[in-house]
Formats: sequence, structure tokens, C-alpha cells
Amino acid sequence: MKPGTYGEIMQRICESKNAELKKAARFSFSEKLTAVERASQVVNRMLSAGFPETVFKLLTLFNEALSQGIFTKYAIAGGFAVEFYGAPINTVDIDFLGVFPETRGGLMDPSVFFDFFQAKGAEASGEYLVLNGLKFQIISANNGLDAEALQSATAVSEAGVGFFVVTLEHLIAMKLKAWPYKDRLHINHLLDSGQNPNPTALSSILERYGLENRWAQLLAERGRS
Repeated sequence: MKPGTYGEIMQRICESKNAELKKAARFSFSEKLTAVERASQVVNRMLSAGFPETVFKLLTLFNEALSQGIFTKYAIAGGFAVEFYGAPINTVDIDFLGVFPETRGGLMDPSVFFDFFQAKGAEASGEYLVLNGLKFQIISANNGLDAEALQSATAVSEAGVGFFVVTLEHLIAMKLKAWPYKDRLHINHLLDSGQNPNPTALSSILERYGLENRWAQLLAERGRS
């Protein structure tokens, strides 16, 4: 991943995801079926190789990077954070928050992250890294809501591995800020899973980032469903 401003890096990540979707949409129906088959084969290989083990191996590498000062802190966000709090969902790539080093010119430079994980066996794939078939990306949390979510992330431990995950309230706020349909589905999934955000904490976050109207709209849509 090349250095850039926060906006440039986030734009590249969004464009990369959108380009993959648009490219796949142009496939013929038979090509789409073949793509689904390939994706299923990848998932099956990951599962047969031990998908949970791969995830915890990756978390162990993040902890190693943390101990080496490559990260000041990291946190799971995105769909995997939704899965952490809610019922299982179909997600096979992980979003991590991290503070990007900056160049003398003030650009964010994630190359140190890529260098570390590639030295540990991961492969670069556009804006992603891939470890044993598991795609993951590191999202800049140098300022704003993402920075607050990172600093407030909760330390947890499972399977003998400690790691950090954004709070439920920050996760909902981040999904509201993003706002695409998938992110709203994720919020509804959390609520349908019985997760109840702390109303005081959530209200405070939403007020700071001007997200109260989106939250009210989502709740109103839920009430009509």
C-alpha cells in the first residue's frame, strides 16, 4: 500500500472493494457460478486447515507487532467485530484499526505493517494482506471516530490469546458513519442478536460525530419492519 493522506487511503480501500464488486457483476452467469465455487473451495480449505487457528495465529502476530512497537495499539473492527458481539455471520476478512506512521511530508505510510506481515508469511493483495487464505486489512485510525474507537477498544482474551476489539457503541457509530446498506444490516444483526448498547455511551459518541439522525432513522426503519 502506498503512502497517502487519510482520505486517499480510505478512498483506495473503497475503490478496491467497489472495483472487485463491479468486475464480478460483469461476469456471465456461468462465470459467477464458477467464482462462487472457487470462493467455496477457498473457504473449505481455510476451514479444513483450521479457520479459528488461522485467526488466532494472526492475532498472535498482531500482538508480536505490538510488542515490537510497530503498533501502539490495534483493534478488530468491521464484520469480525460484529461477529464477536453478535450471532455468527458470513465474513471471511478482518478489518483492523491502527495508527499509521507518517512521512516527513505528512502522508500516512502503512509500508511498515506490510513489511512485518509479509516477513511472517502473509502476501499482499492490493490493499489487503492474506495469511493462509485469510484476508485482512489495516485501516487508519489516526484521527476522528476511528481514533477514538481504537483508543477505547476493549482488551479481551480467548483461546489463550489476548486481543483488542472496538466497543459495541463505537462499532455501531462506525457503521452509522459508513452508512452503506451492508453496514446497516450489521447494526440490525447486532440488535437482533440481543446486543443492547449502553444508551448514555452511544448517545455521547453519536452527538460528538453528528450521527444522531442516522441512528434515529435506523430505529424508525426497524419499527416499521
